[in-house]
Order: sequence, then C-alpha cells, then structure tokens
Amino acid sequence: MTIRPATHAGSWYSNRTQELSQQLRTYLTKSTIKGPVHKARIIICPHAGYRYCGPTMAFSYASLDLNSNIKRIFILGPSHHIYFKNQVLISAFSELETPLGNLRVDSDLRRTLIQKEHPPNGRKLFKLMDHDTDMAEHSLEMQLPMLVETLKWRGISLDAVEVVPMMVSHNSIDVDRCIGEILSEYIKDPSNLFIVSSDFCHWGRRFQYTGYVGSKEELNEAIQEETEVEMLTARSKLSHHQVPIWQSIEIMDRYAMKTLSDTPNAERYDAWKQYLEITGNTICGEKPISVVLSALSKIGETGTSNIKFQWPNYSQSSHVTSIDDSSVSYTSGYVTIE
Repeated sequence: MTIRPATHAGSWYSNRTQELSQQLRTYLTKSTIKGPVHKARIIICPHAGYRYCGPTMAFSYASLDLNSNIKRIFILGPSHHIYFKNQVLISAFSELETPLGNLRVDSDLRRTLIQKEHPPNGRKLFKLMDHDTDMAEHSLEMQLPMLVETLKWRGISLDAVEVVPMMVSHNSIDVDRCIGEILSEYIKDPSNLFIVSSDFCHWGRRFQYTGYVGSKEELNEAIQEETEVEMLTARSKLSHHQVPIWQSIEIMDRYAMKTLSDTPNAERYDAWKQYLEITGNTICGEKPISVVLSALSKIGETGTSNIKFQWPNYSQSSHVTSIDDSSVSYTSGYVTIE
C-alpha cells in the first residue's frame, strides 16, 4: 500500500489535528447552508490556503449531498506544475493522508479507467500520475482535509467512501467529449459525487492578467460581438474607468457563473469556452470544469435530467484598486441533478 503524504500540511494549512478540525468545522457551521442540498452532486470550490478561501469553500462542502448511499467521490483539479495534453492523470497512490484521517483511493475503478481509449487513435485517455507530480500539486490536496471534516460532520465513516483524484490539463474539444462521455456514466449513478477544484480570477501583472470591464453591459456587448476585453496597463487612466478594478473582477467572475447557470445544458460547454476566449479570465480550474460540462451535456441529451448551477458565496483575497495590486477570487458552487 502506498500512502500519499500530506505535503502541504504545516504550510498551506495546519498540521495539528485538533486545530485544523476546529478551523474547518467552524467554517462549515458558519456557512448559511445548514444541511445538504438535495441532489447537489457536484460542487465547484477553491483550493487556496484555508485562511484565504476556507469560508467560501465551506459553502460548497455544506451544500454537497453527502449521505449514507454515497460510495465514491471524484476529485478533479487543474495542473499547476506540469503541462500535458489529451489525457487525465489519476493518482497512483492507494491512500491519501490528511491530519484528520486518511482517504482510500478506488483502485478498482482506476484500473478500469486506465484501459479506456480514444476511439480514433487508440490513445489511452487516463494515465497514472507519477508520485512527485502528485505530491507537488495543491489543487487536489486542498480538497482532502475539508472533505474528511465534512464527512465527519455528516456522520459518515471515512471507510464508507473511496475517492478518485484526477488532474486535468489541456484537452482538445474531442477529447473533452470522450472523457465527458465516460464520466457521465458515473454522474448518472447517485452513489457518486464530484468535486471540481477551481479558484476564479487571478488578477494582476504577476499573473499576466489585467482584464477590465466597466459594467455588466460592457461585458455582455463584448461577448455578443466577440471582441476581447480591455487589458489595463501602467498608462491606463483609472480615473476614466467606471468602477474600481476589484468590482470589474467581480463583474467578470459573476458573468462566468451566470454563463454556467443560465445557458441551456446543450450549449453550456460552448458558451463557457467562448466566455474564456473573450475575457481571458484566469480561472485556473477551467479545464476540469470543461470536462464536467462535457459530461453534463451527455446526460442532458436524454432530456430526463434537470441540471442547475447555484452559487452561494463569492470572495476575493483583496480588493484591487491599482495596476500594482493583485488578487485571487474564490467562489462556491454546486450543481443539482434530478
């Protein structure tokens, strides 16, 4: 048995069991969602240090429909350290350590998935992640202690569920569709839940992104006319702009949420890709979100599912007012499937 160590404990979050448990439980109980949301089987939540995003993250986990029938939880996150194309990497560890208790990886399902091929060329769609890559990545690890604490909060034994940690980088539309079709079968099964790990806008010159819009109407016009949004520079006259930068960031983030919430299911994937292309918004989990949207589009083809996105909380690491500032946005979302 190989156990993935909690490599970010003691830096990104506390490695002290009682301290960490109390911190996460406080976030969960202070969220305005007091019970699981019926049929909330997919959540979208951030992956920064808990002191930055924990309160927002808790809204997602408090929404998740964890119950005694849940057997498996997929965790999809972006890659921050390596680039790869047209494959999903699955953790090769058999167990994942957290200061609050360990989670077991579903090795049987992993074995099934790594046999799946891309029909046109026979290339494997899923591949084992090497241990060093796995241990360096925070987007998956930051979900683990919060998941463990939420399971305990809901009175569910850690032995009752298994997890499938997956890393997504750059896929073609065709590969997104193939992977989405495979995952759609698991989304249809109510004993499975999905966690999608994603921060939203990374704004500032250090992130190489300084997009700006003055209003929702301005952004909507850019989307309709397919014209890229303005990028602020050191020479930009902020006094001539309609709203502070941090409000512009929120306008763009909330438009992304609205795109996912309001677009018909069959068109959601394409609308998401168009939004990203026009705004350039640095949503680091955009790739795993795209895979899930592709899966949802397959489910929606039958016309038997009612799929709804909801966004109970949103925050920013700081309120940017100058081109020299930077911030990261955090949003909590959940998807009900009935």
